[in-house]
Amino acid sequence: MANPSLLILAGDGIGPEVMAEVKKIIAWMGEKRGVTFDVSEDLVGGCAYDAHGTPLTDETMARAQEVDAVLLGAVGGPKYDNLDFSVKPERGLLRLRKEMDLYANLRPAQCFDALADFSSLKKDVVAGLDIMIVRELTSGECSIAA
Repeated sequence: MANPSLLILAGDGIGPEVMAEVKKIIAWMGEKRGVTFDVSEDLVGGCAYDAHGTPLTDETMARAQEVDAVLLGAVGGPKYDNLDFSVKPERGLLRLRKEMDLYANLRPAQCFDALADFSSLKKDVVAGLDIMIVRELTSGECSIAA
């Protein structure tokens, strides 16, 4: 059986930093658990615009549709604020969402007891927090599941 295929699109800003840590986890899974993936990388967002003049090339879009999963980092930044809307880094993200028929983000939120005092919210509000926010990406209300 073939390994699951992953396409890493690190993006801009903090995206490459976060994806560097993701790659460490993927490597650890292979070394310690025998769970391996076929990993490839490409560009999206501002870095794709810098390299190709578009926030997402047709080739990258095709690759995204061929793999089992796409891991996407952050896109955009102040450097790109004055670009025409049609080539802003976020257009790459929007194209991925549309052409892959994606409709939700899953955003876990957890507050560890040791960090509850450091929240901008009252400790009794965040202590023990462990929820999953399901962010619908097309329109309408956001759903929250605990």
